[in-house]
Amino acid sequence: MTMLSRRNLLVGGAACAGAGALSVRPRAHAAAERGPKNLILVVASGGWDTTYSVDPKPGLNTIDAPAGDIEDFGGIPVFTDASRPGARAFFEAHASLTTVINGLTVQSLVHTDCAKRVLTGTASDTAPDIGAIVANELGRDLPAPYLVLGQTSFSGPYASISARAGTANQIGTLLDPARAFPTADLDPTPRFAPDDAEAALIRTHVLARAERDMALRGAGGINATRYQDFIDSLARGDALSDVGDFGDFDYTLDLGVQSQLALDVLEQEISRVVQIELGGFDTHAANLQQAPIQDALYLGLSSLIDELSSRNGSGSGNKMIDETLVVVVSEMGRTPLLNADQGKDHWPVTSAMLIGGGSTGGRVLGETDNDLVSRAIDLQTGAADPDGEQLEYAGFASGVLALAGVDASPYLSGASFDALCV
Repeated sequence: MTMLSRRNLLVGGAACAGAGALSVRPRAHAAAERGPKNLILVVASGGWDTTYSVDPKPGLNTIDAPAGDIEDFGGIPVFTDASRPGARAFFEAHASLTTVINGLTVQSLVHTDCAKRVLTGTASDTAPDIGAIVANELGRDLPAPYLVLGQTSFSGPYASISARAGTANQIGTLLDPARAFPTADLDPTPRFAPDDAEAALIRTHVLARAERDMALRGAGGINATRYQDFIDSLARGDALSDVGDFGDFDYTLDLGVQSQLALDVLEQEISRVVQIELGGFDTHAANLQQAPIQDALYLGLSSLIDELSSRNGSGSGNKMIDETLVVVVSEMGRTPLLNADQGKDHWPVTSAMLIGGGSTGGRVLGETDNDLVSRAIDLQTGAADPDGEQLEYAGFASGVLALAGVDASPYLSGASFDALCV
């Protein structure tokens, strides 16, 4: 007998249950009728120093800024320097696709709380993040609607449609159960390993039994739904196992590796949303380390957007970048001034970027003052307005959901940031 292949491993359907979206049925949405959008969440984990690139603050005695000059890239002022070539290269190529958002307030100094607020738009411990919401609304019938490759995500009530292939590689274990067992030979009992012909017989039996039981017990109501969900899950499991990288994917901070898998699963309609992550931004000492870390972020983003721009989309004449919204965010910023260790501490104001997905690029929304405090803005236009409001995390999350084609009101009632959708 040959060892069970990853494709045939899912023959019985049981392994699919942990891969997501197996106990729910597709439903119609007004947003989906306009064409569902893919979403890639890029988390710069730890709290980036926004003055190194997208929120330039040179020449002030209130803010310790790095060396550099302000350059304008199609309406986006960026702080650049020879030590940070990645930022210049990214904005030279992709400023027209990019919206920068400055002055986003998170009202906390704790990493987990800030991440939760900026990604869910709430202070709740149980609310889903924007990735889980988009996956549920626009792609919950896919094999792995919300694929998490990094560490920072909040599935909330949508854990059943979320799958991890990063810090806890659920998918890799499902596709190769041997990964879940200790390497020591604690149990000498041989495991059954059907060959391809035997696996096909098992699949035939499983399908026949499910269809027979559905005919007997599933004339209508919940039984019919559950049986059909199970039958559908087999094909979803096949599609998932065909993406061979899952079995070999281990947690990595390399955006290139994460991005390649993200692109493949979106292109093959395995997932609707993918979260990827780059860490290391928590520079309480030696804040100059922000330069190489941010450079790695921008280099990774350049490769990701280049690839999205070259791959064909699902619509006629589209590229994937037309159908994929990339959201780049860090849960917090860094203090204006250096501390005794030449680092910077936690700051409750951060920045974000939105790229592609049909959004308007070449613009900056929101603003901070000379103390790096969020200015009041007009939420309709994103321009500074003394009679306006600070941009808070609920409004940001609501605006991203709207831009992705999801009605945010059931999740974030009363919150809005209409400027994102202009």
